Amino acid sequence: MAWISGFWVGAMTFGRGQSVWELAQKVGGVSELERGGEDALVAAGLRPDVARAWDRSLPVTTSGEPLTMADPRYPARLLGLTEAPPVLIVEGDLRCLEGPAWAVVGTRACTAYGASITRHLAGRLAASGAVVVSGLARGIDGHAHRAAMAVGRTIAVLGHGLGSTSPASHRTLRSQIVRNGGAVVTGFLDDLHPRPHTFPQRNPWISGLSDGVVVVEAGHRSGASITARAAADQGRDVVVVPGQIGAPQSVGCLRLLRDGARVLWDVEEFVYDILGERPRPRAQWLAALFAGSTLDDVSTMARRPSSVLLAELSVMELDGTVTRLPGHRFAPGPRFVTAGDAAG
Repeated sequence: MAWISGFWVGAMTFGRGQSVWELAQKVGGVSELERGGEDALVAAGLRPDVARAWDRSLPVTTSGEPLTMADPRYPARLLGLTEAPPVLIVEGDLRCLEGPAWAVVGTRACTAYGASITRHLAGRLAASGAVVVSGLARGIDGHAHRAAMAVGRTIAVLGHGLGSTSPASHRTLRSQIVRNGGAVVTGFLDDLHPRPHTFPQRNPWISGLSDGVVVVEAGHRSGASITARAAADQGRDVVVVPGQIGAPQSVGCLRLLRDGARVLWDVEEFVYDILGERPRPRAQWLAALFAGSTLDDVSTMARRPSSVLLAELSVMELDGTVTRLPGHRFAPGPRFVTAGDAAG
């Protein structure tokens, strides 16, 4: 257990909804705001009653590692952002907060196609050294965490305190993330339970901890769309997987594309573009197949008989490397990344 001082408890309680960082700059910095107490808070622009309540807040304990804005370990990506939490509480490896990181987010009610693209993308990002950031929700988030965890590291950003897990069915996943070298983080005190309004509050933290955000599938007024718009406001890249016109899971994605988001048309090319890793040879023809090319087209591309490729795909389906979809189509399976890396 670790302690959070009364000042920072006050910041988490009474400073929410405004930028503690901006308040601090008005009085010379975070350390000055912390040392100055009630007078400094009033000088920064708070009402006297709010400043008094903030300054009189009592310290509390947390089961994680609290990183205040005054802590040199506080993620540099978050500092200066309007929505940055005054204290980031971390369960797991703090090193996850360093280096390249990309958020992969989307709807809870994802399609089989969205799930397969998410596994492919998150796995490739993690295998290439990037930390995959998501929100531990059902659907796209869960697929992103699991694929990344299999080959690298992932960060789950909670919309509540460390004392809860939402959904409860992801308790095991949460534990696995930490055991596999990842981290679970939040800007809420441990005893704050999930509430409808707390999840939108944490969405800017997802984008803030990342170099950019990829939205795989998003419905109307979705949390993923909120994260994407926060990313744009923060100056992060927003990348969208295009979806089917008229599909509920594509409405948010299509609107983001209309508003200027970048389209993700090929996972391998995208990973190479942002991380500099060249695609694996085998993944080139698989990527074309996943994107909708026919087996005959892929056969011509790979210069191999379609019967040979079909036999190989059947084996890959059995070991979970690919998933067979209706209409003689294929998508990445849950073991695509590890098996592909071993072969390629």
